[in-house]
Amino acid sequence: MQDMGLLGPTHVGPFRVLAVLGQGGMGRVLLGAAPDGRLVAVKQVHAELAEDDGFRARFRREVDASRRVSGAYTAAVMDADPDAPTPWLASQFVPGPSLGEALDAGGPLPEPAVRLLAAGLAQALVDVHRAGLIHRDLKPSNVLLAEDGVRVIDFGIVRAVGEQTRITHTGALIGSPAFMSPEQILGRELTPASDVFALGATLVMACTGQAPFSAPSVPRLLHEVVNAEPDLGAVPAGLREVVARCLAKDPAARPSPQELPALVGRVEPSARPWPDAVNGLIAGQRAEIAALSEMPVPPSKAPRRRRSWKVRSLVGVALVAALVGGLLTVGRPLVQEVYFLVVPEDVPLPGGVPLAQVQDKYTGKVPATCEEIVGKVTVPPAFDPPRGNGRSEGTRDWEADSVNFCVWNSRSGDEIYLGWDLYLAQPGGKTGAERAKSRHEGLWIRGLTKRDPAIGFAEEAFWKPPRKASDSNCVLYVRDVNLDIFVSVQGKAHPPGQCESVAKDLARSGMTVVAKR
Repeated sequence: MQDMGLLGPTHVGPFRVLAVLGQGGMGRVLLGAAPDGRLVAVKQVHAELAEDDGFRARFRREVDASRRVSGAYTAAVMDADPDAPTPWLASQFVPGPSLGEALDAGGPLPEPAVRLLAAGLAQALVDVHRAGLIHRDLKPSNVLLAEDGVRVIDFGIVRAVGEQTRITHTGALIGSPAFMSPEQILGRELTPASDVFALGATLVMACTGQAPFSAPSVPRLLHEVVNAEPDLGAVPAGLREVVARCLAKDPAARPSPQELPALVGRVEPSARPWPDAVNGLIAGQRAEIAALSEMPVPPSKAPRRRRSWKVRSLVGVALVAALVGGLLTVGRPLVQEVYFLVVPEDVPLPGGVPLAQVQDKYTGKVPATCEEIVGKVTVPPAFDPPRGNGRSEGTRDWEADSVNFCVWNSRSGDEIYLGWDLYLAQPGGKTGAERAKSRHEGLWIRGLTKRDPAIGFAEEAFWKPPRKASDSNCVLYVRDVNLDIFVSVQGKAHPPGQCESVAKDLARSGMTVVAKR
């Protein structure tokens, strides 16, 4: 939390500004006080974004959705002005850490607390779905643990039931990969069952501190969510069955939010339902707010420590992270929080020819099986034969026409991943090059990826360097006209500085396989 000082403004609408709670690429969140003294979290969009009609329309949609949802399990909207020169949205301020922050501070929740969490999330989804909406982004950072229970926040990417689920004009996919449903990843029409899948993934995180699906890269993670079984080994036996049902691949096989409380089991009433670590975070937040706004704090709730302007446990950190948008993450692995948002910029256009005038270079299909590429792609020795699920073909405008992936593993634990996305020109629509370019730029993340203008064998490429020990040593994204290729190299045998040549050889030979078909 930061005192406003000379940063201004002193007021947003009718609310007196007390402090800056957080800032991000989309805007900032302010702690404010209503005329009657109630605290609010004011989301304020950056002025330059307010000039974008599309962004303002999205913000207006968020305001409308937030107002439509009411109930004890969401943060109520106090006021908003989406048409102001600098649009803003004020919601009830709820003291309490996010589920993600609580897990960072105290580890997995005990089973009784998870049952309370499940019941609260189920009721929150009932409220959301009753309003004719689908949340689409339920995850630990969008769940607050308040003194009296659960709050679900952030309706920034909510959609009405039956409404389109992707941003088709950029080819970008919005969501948090580890908590997205398979149908959301595949771009299919969403139903309220998609939120139930996210609820199940959130419960696994609450029980174990880990998401049900994990992978060293975003593309691999998306594949795991769609095709692999979740890891529920550490989920308590009493909750394992209901969590497994929530994570069913078939949306029709998942329970409804109305059915979940009975499946979860009885939740015992308690004046302090959360573990001591969570209660400590709540008490600390209240003390910091009291110091800032000069409100008295009951002695039983005030920790005995010196007054400080720095919040040890960022006040409403989940609310801040959700509202400021962008790539702001709080204590969770980036792969679970990343958003596929294309940041407007001058992107490279290899060759200088408008993509709308470029003909398809690759006109066949990607390999149908991984067995047929053995000996045709360049893989280091000591790796077992490749495996994969076989070729699939897209049926929607934004999907690749032909997709496959192959994975090689070594007995020493190394792994190599090669994926193809082939886009063909659409009659009367976009060229394959336009579609592949859209996909390529949708995976580029400012500050996290680095373009490689000297790639040589393709039109363009960029690298995603490792940021932590669990990341792949090398991740390479390549586009050549209407073909996108992804390569990941992980393991001790090919560390950074050596894996680059392996990744290039694999990408180059992977392109050749498609060119000869």
